[in-house]
Amino acid sequence: MRGRYFVRWIAEPDPITGSLQIKGWDVIDNHKFDRATVQSFGVSEKVQAEGLCKLLNSIEEENHGLSK
Repeated sequence: MRGRYFVRWIAEPDPITGSLQIKGWDVIDNHKFDRATVQSFGVSEKVQAEGLCKLLNSIEEENHGLSK
């Protein structure tokens, strides 16, 4: 089962080459209608984004009585 929260990359095209470059990371709430961004992180902060995502999913499981 996929958790309520997940990490999504933020990408933008390079103005010179046109290729996509990762510019950061968003923690997304999958239960919101428009998949609302909970928190944004910089490109070098992927570990922090994943940590927040795990924490929020753990809290969600505890609040709804799901086993870990």
